Amino acid sequence: MRRKEKLVTVQLTGLTHKGESVGRTEEGVVVFVQGGVPGDKAIVSLARKRKGVWNGFVKEILTESQNRVIPVCQHFNYCGGCSWQNLSYPAQLALKEKVVIDSLTRIAKVSVNSLEPILACNQEYYYRNKLEFTFSNRRWLLPEELQNDVIDVNKNALGFHRPGTFDKIVDISQCHLQIDLSNQIRNSLKNYCLSNNLSFYDVKNHVGFLRNLIIKTNENEQALVLISFSEDNQSEIQSIFSFLKNNFPQICSAYYAINTKKNDSWFDLQCIKVYGEDYLLTNLHHAKYCIGPKSFFQTNRLQAEQLYALVKKYAEFQGHENVYDLYCGVGSIGIYLADQVKNVIGIEEIPEAIDDAKINAKLNNLTNCSFLTGDVKALLNDELKSKFGAPDVVIVDPPRVGIHPDVIAEIINFAPMKIIYVSCNPSTAARDFALFDEAYQIERLRPVDMFPMTNHIELVSILIRR
Repeated sequence: MRRKEKLVTVQLTGLTHKGESVGRTEEGVVVFVQGGVPGDKAIVSLARKRKGVWNGFVKEILTESQNRVIPVCQHFNYCGGCSWQNLSYPAQLALKEKVVIDSLTRIAKVSVNSLEPILACNQEYYYRNKLEFTFSNRRWLLPEELQNDVIDVNKNALGFHRPGTFDKIVDISQCHLQIDLSNQIRNSLKNYCLSNNLSFYDVKNHVGFLRNLIIKTNENEQALVLISFSEDNQSEIQSIFSFLKNNFPQICSAYYAINTKKNDSWFDLQCIKVYGEDYLLTNLHHAKYCIGPKSFFQTNRLQAEQLYALVKKYAEFQGHENVYDLYCGVGSIGIYLADQVKNVIGIEEIPEAIDDAKINAKLNNLTNCSFLTGDVKALLNDELKSKFGAPDVVIVDPPRVGIHPDVIAEIINFAPMKIIYVSCNPSTAARDFALFDEAYQIERLRPVDMFPMTNHIELVSILIRR
């Protein structure tokens, strides 16, 4: 028997870092609300209570916020990919700026006088060049389905994980984040697999042939497709790729992987090419890049061009600089800047990324780039400085956890004139700014919106030696 629904009236006043709206009931109880916008007054259905705070979802809007807009996606509120889609874009930018300001003042205790206006994205939708989808026989059932006595027996889905559930997949018919070619490939592949009675993976029982699908696209509307299977059934694998090859000439590179593990991680799997080129090619302004099945690359190409141009502008290179590019990934920043400096030395711990970086340097006919595999903390030492010379400029683009304190200490010891910090997490960047403060001062900062309709924000800054 279903529990009785509990409804409360909530005035929404803010957003959490996960994109949920937050407000209080008329009795003063704090509620995190899915589907709300700051400024809304709404009737909320309470779903669960965690750590003393209620979670719920909007049942009815009583008073609309002036910043509320109609989401374009039919899957909004379910897939979790665009949690701010019901919030106007100017309001999104203002909230992201506030996140940066709060982090800088609360954690780093620094003045925001040097903070420049957020760099907005000119393309609010269809900006991603990569999406990953999951095959599942445990489709997320929509509320209207649950209210019906008869539920569609087809429980197969190809889409995104339902937020907060590891075993439920929201079946996606149209995603507005990647060009429509991605939708066409995904939907056609799903229909082919259903019509041929191929089994979708069951994450609880660990059975099912089809597991994951990655689609990467470039500015020329070409695609790299990678599919993972639970077993090496060559007859079915080759049939699937024959179908794709015959129906999608835009697929210029096709790979598969066999995953017999319980998790969906790709990086320890062997990717086997079925047909086409080894790589998908893309450009950031003048620089060319190869994107392989495992390559990590900026997922918003057009905004990456703006971000890298901002790095170049902040650095004010004169042509004689020795540049250390730490956490360099596939070398995208260093390669973009290489024609402006004397040398680039990139460090990254993922071997496949360094392989891609070397290929990218060769693709651009660069002879002044050196890329090293290893932990930045282990390689950043006097031996490195003796071999390549002291850095004039250090560029850091660390993961969300930020820079290890030992690395910060070594950078300070190396005493570069400038540090360019590209951060995907303003909170950890602010923490690191406080550690750099003894030797460096912040000269300029600018938030960059790489992912419209989400709560994510990048921050580019330049620190100058005191």
